[in-house]
Amino acid sequence: MIGIGMIRGESGVTEFKLPKPRIKADDEVLIKVREVGLDGTDFGILAKGAPDIAPGADSMVLGHEMTGFVEEIGSAVTTVKPGDLVTVTVRRGCGICHPCLENQSDMCMTGLYTERGIHKLDGFLTEFVVDKEQYVVKVPGDCTDMAVLSEPLSIVAKGIEQIRLIQSRMPWNCAHPDHSFSSPMWGGCKIAMVIGAGPLGLMAAAQLRLAEATVIVTDIVPENHPKARLAGYLEAQYINVKGLNAAQIMNHDAIRGERLDVIIEASGASNFALELVNYMSRSSIYVMTGIPQQEQMVCVDAASILRQIVRFNQVIVGSVNSNRHHFESIMQIIPEIKRRFPELRDRVLTDRYPLSEYRRAFTEKSSEGIKTVIDLA
Repeated sequence: MIGIGMIRGESGVTEFKLPKPRIKADDEVLIKVREVGLDGTDFGILAKGAPDIAPGADSMVLGHEMTGFVEEIGSAVTTVKPGDLVTVTVRRGCGICHPCLENQSDMCMTGLYTERGIHKLDGFLTEFVVDKEQYVVKVPGDCTDMAVLSEPLSIVAKGIEQIRLIQSRMPWNCAHPDHSFSSPMWGGCKIAMVIGAGPLGLMAAAQLRLAEATVIVTDIVPENHPKARLAGYLEAQYINVKGLNAAQIMNHDAIRGERLDVIIEASGASNFALELVNYMSRSSIYVMTGIPQQEQMVCVDAASILRQIVRFNQVIVGSVNSNRHHFESIMQIIPEIKRRFPELRDRVLTDRYPLSEYRRAFTEKSSEGIKTVIDLA
């Protein structure tokens, strides 16, 4: 079979021969890959030209967002069976720290984890993969058409989980009891800003709207761009922030005079992300999920920022990756998203390519594209 990825010492994406994987342990699952989603991480690896290949290996298969059909199972597997549609989590734990031993490798304490298609482990852009049952999540029938978005949806689900957990430190609330952070409608009477209208930011906007938060989405594309229009479809206010600094953005008609209870950074725009800290509201929370690809030096008033965070009881938290729990939770969320936003899937999955055109998928993303998917079925 073939794998699509990068070869040590060579630039560009290419294909190479791989042996078909076999089940070697009773807790393993053999999966025939159906589709693989590409995101900024994949494009970043390719642009950098230095994939994080495991020591002793000459290549790495790319792709960390996938769905596929179970082909075969080990004798101890009970949660999936042949023919089931599944998705697979990304990170594999170090096997040392407590979080990893509890299958919560997204909170790894040693940094010795690996990640499929990203960090020292082959990804999913190949015909068949084998993985352990604990990383394989069954996709219910009413989630099949959006399952390729499971990974970005799970990233958002973890971020929102962090918001609700941390902000529950405040026992008081608005005048509506059903707006507490323990309620499904926790977003009521709260304003949230999402920085970035890529797939991750749009998934964040959708989940925040399900919680009835008032949502503002920012990006640097014009108002008639498909990303901006999709933000509007998700009942969010869109602001084109190209050429604007944080002070000008906060003076926009959609924000002026309002407090931002929640900020989710999903773009990796480091300078703007730091500027916005100065405009956080009292007792607010800022979740950063974007990872900048390049170094950027900025000058900040560190004392002012620290005084503000302390005096205003603010929280800034980083949130990376996700675990099985988050993948399972979004299988409950996807049907809700489909009922509320039935056009979301078709409007976000803009660019589809067959496996034979993988080079185009990595290099010819349209200016109005949002999400690229490679079909292997």
